[in-house]
Amino acid sequence: CMSHYRHILVAVEADEEADGLLARARELARLFGAELSVLNVVEPMPMDLNGDLGVIPMNLDGEMREQARHTLQPLCAAHGLEPARLRIELGQITGTILAVAEELGADLIVLGHHPVRGFAALFSHTDKGVVSKAHCDVLAVALTPAKASARA
Repeated sequence: CMSHYRHILVAVEADEEADGLLARARELARLFGAELSVLNVVEPMPMDLNGDLGVIPMNLDGEMREQARHTLQPLCAAHGLEPARLRIELGQITGTILAVAEELGADLIVLGHHPVRGFAALFSHTDKGVVSKAHCDVLAVALTPAKASARA
C-alpha cells in the first residue's frame, strides 16, 4: 500500500542547507512513523595519473569523508538521530543514492533542489537521474538560498 512510507532516505550535502533538509525529512519520518536514514555522497577526486603521485595526498577522499562526517554528525544529533543513521559513501552521486536506497529498501528518497535557476535548470543532473531511475517515490525539497529572502 502506498499510503505511507516505512523507510525514508534523505540525501544531504555537507553544507548549510543540510539542516533544513534534515528537519523536513525528520518531520516526514515522524508523520509516517518511518525509519530515517541520512546519506552524504563524496565524489572521488580525479587523480592525475601522469603527475607525480608522491605529491597527491592519497587519503584525500578519506579526509573529505571525515570533513563531511564532522559537519553532519552534530546536525544529525541535533535532530535526534543516532550516529548509525548517517552514511557517508564515496562514489558517483546519483548511482550511490540509488544503490543505498535499494540496499536499505527505502520507499521515499528526499533530496534538495534549487528552484531559482529558471525552468530549464529546475532539476540538476542529480535530481533528474534519481527521479528517472528510482524504484520508489522521490521528493525534491525546494532549497531557497538564505540571501534570497533578504532581497524580497
